[in-house]
Amino acid sequence: MQKNVNNPVLLTKYFLDKFKNTLQYHYGYDAYMDFLIVPSLSGHKTLAYLPLLNYTDRGHDEVEDLLELAKENSYQIRTLNFSYNDFKPNDTVTMRLDIEGKSSEELFKDAVKSRCRNKVRNASKKYDYKLVYGHDSKDIEAFYQIFSETMYKHGTPVLDKKLFYTLTEAFADEIVFFNVYENTEVVASMCIILDEEIAWYPWGGVKSTYANKLAGYYIYWEVLQFICDNTDKRIFDFGRSSYEGSTYRFKSQFGAKPVKIDILTSQKIDIYSKYSFASQIWKKLPKNVVDFIGPKLCKYLVDL
Repeated sequence: MQKNVNNPVLLTKYFLDKFKNTLQYHYGYDAYMDFLIVPSLSGHKTLAYLPLLNYTDRGHDEVEDLLELAKENSYQIRTLNFSYNDFKPNDTVTMRLDIEGKSSEELFKDAVKSRCRNKVRNASKKYDYKLVYGHDSKDIEAFYQIFSETMYKHGTPVLDKKLFYTLTEAFADEIVFFNVYENTEVVASMCIILDEEIAWYPWGGVKSTYANKLAGYYIYWEVLQFICDNTDKRIFDFGRSSYEGSTYRFKSQFGAKPVKIDILTSQKIDIYSKYSFASQIWKKLPKNVVDFIGPKLCKYLVDL
């Protein structure tokens, strides 16, 4: 019997320590106990556990000590709430698929929706796509080309390319960059980071001109198939989405189910409305400008 996808599989302390050390090295963040101190451009500081991660090694009912440490400070703690079922539009969720003990054939038949299966098949038949993966500089450069374009399209500052080289040094074989090519052109990319029981997809995208050519369906299935057949992970985590939003609906086609992300802060926020105006402005700036400013700005944004 397949286990409930909402089972409480979290990131390991080993993973967190390595991720935390990477951010300290790359951004120069100071630490306060388990937190990293994220500065703002105005000089304000926020305790984050931990930047860039949708959740950590703590469930929503396991953070009392962190809240005690952070009191009287600005703070942000993201944690998974596995008991939350009353989903509402724009709830922040992570999309997860239980892959434990499943071959890719079983997953394709039992979890992936029939319409999605047809699109995956059509992607292979209609287009000359090829999946290439690794963590060499050529893999990172191809990934970053797509990733930076995707962030610009969504009106979000892009992370520094050097961060991905630093992550690769830290995680070695536990980080893989998957790139889909048509001939010599990279058309879709995904960065996957592997923890003990989780394959996590935090960053990636599809080239705008290939969004209607099924490249997204192709890479999602190819990567999911690779993880199922080449690792022993229990959970494939498709990353953060807004409940009932476009990325939520896309990921749902592959069988992914939502788990609520509780964002505990010193002041109530809605990250999907907080930056909506700034996002619209960002999209109108020239890409060479945002490519220059964005990576420098990310150090100061606790909500990424």
